Amino acid sequence: MPPPIRVFLSGRSSDEVDALRRRLAGDPNLQIVDRIEQAEVVMSRPAPSRPQEPLVEALTAREHDVLALVADGLPNREIARILGISEHTVKFHLASIFGKLGVSTRTEAVQRGLRLGVIEI
Repeated sequence: MPPPIRVFLSGRSSDEVDALRRRLAGDPNLQIVDRIEQAEVVMSRPAPSRPQEPLVEALTAREHDVLALVADGLPNREIARILGISEHTVKFHLASIFGKLGVSTRTEAVQRGLRLGVIEI
């Protein structure tokens, strides 16, 4: 029998997320993974073969906020709502974060942010 599929539910707790978690927990082919366990998996992966350079420029406080919410798995619209800014501004911050971290995706940004200690989950 193959190992269960690992499922990570992202976002803040809500009735919908809790109901989905209960439904998924009943499936023996699935294993629900929490954020801490997922972070341990990410942190335990070997570093890429290319050398990691330090940040050219530190993230601003708002960029830290955006990156932390990205790490929570939130979409731009929800990040904008939480921070009271426009989606365009969120995209602007993400572009700046990507440049400062030397990455091109949200996942890479979170992984690099974790490795550098810029964010914690």
